[in-house]
Amino acid sequence: MNDGGCATTVLKACACLVDARGRLLVFRHPGDGNMQLPKGTIEPGESPEVAVRRELLEESGIDHVGELQSLGTLHRDCEAGTEGNTLRHPQLWHLFLMRAEAPLPETFDHVAMGSPEEDGLVFSFSWLAQGDDVENFTLPYRQAIERVREALLAA
Repeated sequence: MNDGGCATTVLKACACLVDARGRLLVFRHPGDGNMQLPKGTIEPGESPEVAVRRELLEESGIDHVGELQSLGTLHRDCEAGTEGNTLRHPQLWHLFLMRAEAPLPETFDHVAMGSPEEDGLVFSFSWLAQGDDVENFTLPYRQAIERVREALLAA
């Protein structure tokens, strides 16, 4: 059945960066106040692996050159008006576990760059520990966090 406007799936890359203590890097987005993981759209011709490194750099200032561990993909139906999106559309998130190669501050701010919607926004970063509550994250971020937690427990 055709709904008249079936949107193309938007490919996303999500950086799941953990520190030596197994804590996950998260940030508060000033636009909606929700907690998020560094994530963004995979550009045409760009691999998910290249995109996830670029997104982490643009959103956090961290240039990760280390190993990437795929945590698979998540399907998401993104509603209009969510996270700056004007139209409802399906998304396919590529999740990558990354391990911080050097100690990072407990908290830090970074001015986002790279996308017209986020250029100049200040993202406030912190760490999410294994047992910390995830109620301030929307469902796809909670699902990504669960994948990270499972991968860390299995390691």
